[in-house]
Amino acid sequence: MKYPELQHVNVNVDDLDLALAFYRDVVGLELDATPDQGIRSQFFRLGGGQQIHMNELSDQHAYRMHFCLVVSDFPGLFERAKAAGAIDTRPWGRIRRLPGGAMQMFLRDPSGNLLEIASSRDATIPSALLRDELVEPFPGLYRIPPGSQDGAHENVRGNS
Repeated sequence: MKYPELQHVNVNVDDLDLALAFYRDVVGLELDATPDQGIRSQFFRLGGGQQIHMNELSDQHAYRMHFCLVVSDFPGLFERAKAAGAIDTRPWGRIRRLPGGAMQMFLRDPSGNLLEIASSRDATIPSALLRDELVEPFPGLYRIPPGSQDGAHENVRGNS
């Protein structure tokens, strides 16, 4: 069975100049050719011909809704995001190593959009990053009990 392929994700931002600086300089995305859409916009290039389409349109920004980018330099992006004050641990908890080995963190862009940043499973993560106060000390998942809006980190070791 052939599955659909994701071509692009659309992100609305309040200020395109601030968003450009964030997605280019903090996240590390490359600009792509952008057609005239009658509004201020910029496309970003992702692997496999995929894109992020960014439009300067005021919009409501969801608290937990997000899209995920797997990056090759998780430690570098972590340092840039931390310096920019962009790491948001409120909706999905602190940065963590998932049980499968990948790292996971969430960033909030200047307009309030949430994006997940993940590493590959076999990425080399410096021990200093793993000791950072923003990182869970044990691998695990963020779990939300049925009927609740709030969750917590669940260690794969079973430690709380």
